[in-house]
Amino acid sequence: MKTPPSLGQTRAAQSGAALLVVLLLLLIVTILGIASMRGAIMQERMASNTASRSMAFQVAEAGLRQAEIIVRDGTVTFPASGCSAGRCAMVAPPAEPAWSGTSFWSTAGGYQTGTALSVSESATVAPRFVIENFGQVTTASSGASGSIDLGKPPPSAGTTQTVYRITSYATTPTGGEVILQSLYRR
Repeated sequence: MKTPPSLGQTRAAQSGAALLVVLLLLLIVTILGIASMRGAIMQERMASNTASRSMAFQVAEAGLRQAEIIVRDGTVTFPASGCSAGRCAMVAPPAEPAWSGTSFWSTAGGYQTGTALSVSESATVAPRFVIENFGQVTTASSGASGSIDLGKPPPSAGTTQTVYRITSYATTPTGGEVILQSLYRR
């Protein structure tokens, strides 16, 4: 008759294999946890950047509308060259417009500041915009204007209109930055 092996012999035969398997499993679970945390943090950053850009876009669009109202309702005068108080003289190609410079939007004087909008409970952002003289065009003989301003009737055939390019810039405290442009005929 055989005698069953004692507990001391069984432990010696295993020689720590269970400990290695458990440590490897713990290492794999830790790596998976760290990877999922990094993914969640990256998604949170992307969502924050998207929200910040969306706020800047809305503020820049409000700046476009404010400038279009200025052009529609008032007499706009332009400097002989360069930009002053949000009005820019027409630039002959291939010259670059003043607003395309790296420090234009951060240096006061060349742009006009619009009405500030609330982007969060504690922050407001004011759009900055410029209105450029883009020359004159004569309407086609059909009388169609292609204008989206439904607040005024389309011009008659052969009417000469002034074209303005409006450039609006907005940046949020969290770093969202947007530049928008539109062409406006009057």
